Amino acid sequence: MNLQDRINDGLEGKYSGLNNGFNRLNEVVFGVQRRCYTLLGGNSGTFKTTLCDYIVLNAIEDAINKNIKLTVFYYSFEIDKITKQCNWLSQIINRKYSVVIDPETIKGLGTKRLTDYEKKLVQDEIPYVESLFNSIKFRFTPINPTGIFNELKHFGEENGKILKESFNYRDAEDNEVSGERVIGYIPKDPDAYTLVVMDHMALMKKERGFQTKEVIDKYSEYCTHLKNLFGFSFINIQQFNMGLSSVDRVKFKGVDLSPQQSDFKDSTNPYQDKTSNSYKILIRLLNNFVNSIELLTFVKKTNESKN
Repeated sequence: MNLQDRINDGLEGKYSGLNNGFNRLNEVVFGVQRRCYTLLGGNSGTFKTTLCDYIVLNAIEDAINKNIKLTVFYYSFEIDKITKQCNWLSQIINRKYSVVIDPETIKGLGTKRLTDYEKKLVQDEIPYVESLFNSIKFRFTPINPTGIFNELKHFGEENGKILKESFNYRDAEDNEVSGERVIGYIPKDPDAYTLVVMDHMALMKKERGFQTKEVIDKYSEYCTHLKNLFGFSFINIQQFNMGLSSVDRVKFKGVDLSPQQSDFKDSTNPYQDKTSNSYKILIRLLNNFVNSIELLTFVKKTNESKN
């Protein structure tokens, strides 16, 4: 694709993106786009996974409505399958019926029980949630970065053609050597999207004697490579350092409360590799004062449970 082709595609609306459930926010992030690396950062309990799932669910439904193929790989290493299904049931029922049923009630924890009306809503939506889970490539058992890379690379190769060219170069001993290099990729379906979610980065299985930082760095490096080669999009969740909640950081409303690179726990490389600042800023709003009306409304209606 040359520059003129890219501009023409934009004029034709081919880069409108998939719906992520927000309006004003999309003035800067433009929905779910191809070839995008988004980093969601926040302290524990700040709805990072809930926000991510909200984005994913909206993108899936928008892709269905637009008859666009969307493949989702979801590496859920923090929340198990049943818990996530209950969380999604809660979100879907709230969006469809404007009824709040928290996941704890759906699971019957403690003395919480569904009313007859709530039970009917849950039973009516179970087939839809199960169909969503069947369409998403969920992985609930931790995998190391190279295992994830190999799975995604294989998927990319199955759904398109990698273009290569031969070239010659001189090695360290000044010998002329022949090799091949990648020069492009042609997807079978240029309108398709591939979205990869990692929740969260510190929970990946270790490999090659790596420590947590090295594991995160290697995965982030793989994400950048796959994004650039295949056009995949990534939403990676990463914890903040506990020090970010210091009163000294939040007591003045007039200061910039956006996250800093040093705020991210274990490794700051994903912060450098990301392609968008907007979602991390949104998470920062959650951590402090939540002054976005859209997000405030969503958070009030949603409750994530890890029980």
